Parts: sequence; structure tokens; C-alpha cells
Amino acid sequence: VLGQYRWPELQESDFSYGSSSIGSINAQFLAAFAAASGKKSLRFYDSEESDPEWGCWSASQELRSPSIRIIFPTIERVRNACDGILPSKRVLCFSEKTWQRLRNVDILHDAIPHPHDRVGHPMHVKVAWRRFQSRTDTSLGWVYCGSHNFSAAAWGRPIQTPSTIKPNGSEKTKSSSSQRLHICNYELGIVFVFPPTEKQSSTGNNTSNLDDIVLPFVVPAPKYRPKDRPATAQAMREALTELYEQQRSIIVEPAEEMMEIPDEEEELEATDYVGEEKEEEKAYADKLWSEVDSSQSS
Repeated sequence: VLGQYRWPELQESDFSYGSSSIGSINAQFLAAFAAASGKKSLRFYDSEESDPEWGCWSASQELRSPSIRIIFPTIERVRNACDGILPSKRVLCFSEKTWQRLRNVDILHDAIPHPHDRVGHPMHVKVAWRRFQSRTDTSLGWVYCGSHNFSAAAWGRPIQTPSTIKPNGSEKTKSSSSQRLHICNYELGIVFVFPPTEKQSSTGNNTSNLDDIVLPFVVPAPKYRPKDRPATAQAMREALTELYEQQRSIIVEPAEEMMEIPDEEEELEATDYVGEEKEEEKAYADKLWSEVDSSQSS
């Protein structure tokens, strides 16, 4: 769907994927996903080479220059949510192993819900977008929304099929026809495409704009600070344990610190007040009975 267009690589302003679940991704998967969405190497971008794979984004290029930003909430954002950590614990998935692999790549960005009244509530959304700023001040690109987590299980993992042997005994050259996708899940999504066209590039009289789509995240998403950490399963367990220890320390405080015990003078005053109140009630009752007796005698 996306690889058929000639996207203006030099005008790219954003390429991000926000998901409530991040799989065990690596440079190979990121490069394959970027290439499938039409990303090309600038080194070969203007080449007229007929090979459809010429200039495609590769794993080595991904390692040198990461292509995709990953949008995922930090543990602090989850900790400060309206209803605490537990709601997020049921919808977020990010392994500690994947975080350790990605922490030095500098591609993690915080997921701030949009609009503002959604801040503090967990998001179970899967949205990807790639944006280009055209010379006519219009935004081009595409937006995906669906059920795909950002994982090889959902999108597929490229694999090479066994090479075919020619009749003369020589091996055929590997090509795109020998590649297959190994997909574990059934997913569904919609891609909204705002492609580059001659009309847009020359006159700017376009009828639609990628920025017309309202995304569920604040864009651009803020990059993780040095001490930020994603809300991995381990991070959420540690945060819940810390919260439990804090609550436990409050419960087991000495009883004299938990309640205010009045001193002897305050108790005496309270007792006297109750006694005075009872005397007043007795006097009022005696008065009523005397009035009843006088009315009967008359």
C-alpha cells in the first residue's frame, strides 16, 4: 500500500509508532518495517535502478541512523495516573529485555494522551504515522490505526525461503520472490494515505492534509530524559511493591501516633458536661409532670 509511492525522504519530519504493546523488536525488524512503508536510503534515492529493492532501507542503515520513534508511557506517567498503576498493568506490555536493548538507541518517546482531558488514563491504542512537510507548507504521509501491536508477531518477520536449484545444478540468485513473512497473529487496521502528487508539488491546491487527522498522542512526543524508564512489567511490579511498603509502614505505626487520646482533664470536662445535660433534662421532665398534675386537678 505504502511502498508504491515515491515519498520525499528529505522532507520527512516524523516517523513514529505508538502502541500499548512493544514486542521483542530489533534493528532487523525496524528496518524491514520502515522499508515496507516505503523508506529509501538517501544514498540511492534518486537512482533509476530498475531493481525494486535498490535503495531499500536496511538493518545496517537502521543501526547507523534509527528510522522510527517508539511512543510508550514512562513508569512515572503510569505511577501518576488517575487510578494508579493497576489499570495500566492490564493493558501495557513492554519487556525489560527489550528496554535494555533499546535504551541506548535513543528512540523512546513518552506517550502523552491527547486531548488533555485524557491525560491520566491508560491508552490501549495502536497508531503509526509518517509525516512529510512539503514545500507548499502542506503535510503529506500516512497514518495507520488498527489492532497491530508493534511486534514481529503482529506484522510478520521476514524470512528467506530455501533457494531453488537450477537444472544445471547452480543456485538461483536470491530475490524478493524468495522472501516470505512469518506472521503469528491475525490483525486488522486502516491506513489513511496523503500521497505526494504532481498537483500538490506544483500548485499546492490539495484538498486534504495529514495534519487534519487528530492523533491520540501529543505530537511531537517528548523524548525520554536520561533517567526516564518505560512502564515495563518489571517497572510496574517494582512500583506496586514500593507503594505497598509505603502503605504498610503507615498501618503498623504505633497506636498513640495514629489516634489522639484526650488527657484526664479533657475527659473530666466531657463527663461533667454530660452530667449537666442530664440534670437539665430531669428538671425539664419534672416541670412537664407538674403541669400535667395541675391540669388534672383543675
